Amino acid sequence: MPQSEVTGWILAGGEGRRMGGANKGLQPYQGQALASWVIHALRGQVSTLRINANRDLANYAQLLEAASAGGEVWPDDEGINTSLGPLAGILTGLRQVATPWLMVSACDTPALPSTLVGQLHQQALAHHANIAVPVTCDANGETRHHWTCALIHAHTRPSLEAALAQGERRVGQWIKSCAWIGVSFDDPAAFININIPETLHGPV
Repeated sequence: MPQSEVTGWILAGGEGRRMGGANKGLQPYQGQALASWVIHALRGQVSTLRINANRDLANYAQLLEAASAGGEVWPDDEGINTSLGPLAGILTGLRQVATPWLMVSACDTPALPSTLVGQLHQQALAHHANIAVPVTCDANGETRHHWTCALIHAHTRPSLEAALAQGERRVGQWIKSCAWIGVSFDDPAAFININIPETLHGPV
């Protein structure tokens, strides 16, 4: 898979409500900021890496610099209601992206697999899908779709613009309105979310 076709887009623009209002991506986890784990996981899989953040932009820029990842920090575009949640960040990414694909990932997923982008890209092309989403099966046999960790084609921008105009706020619902595919990954722990203070002290 040509890395030149994919821009990495780390979503760090949320309000951190379940973290008590703290800026989630900057919280320390196993010796480094949560977002740093995601930076290290994605930087070798994409051509350009950017962070979508609405506060502490300089701190996020320092994380990119420390990881020698280059890239930039982008707040949500003006005119987009930030209360729309992750979809606001995804739309900002689709408006800014200069590559055919945008690899979206939340800033609180520190264990992403090194084959993530390649597998999603391969399956998206094979099935003529505009969006590819990781799917795992937990110990109880329950299937989980990781909607905020998705490879999204730039062609979907008009669809997302229309969905937001109609009041859609759920990432999964919008994705399911597009040509999408779920891609199976064996290890559910690779997509763990660290989104409450108690989980900051767990293992990767």
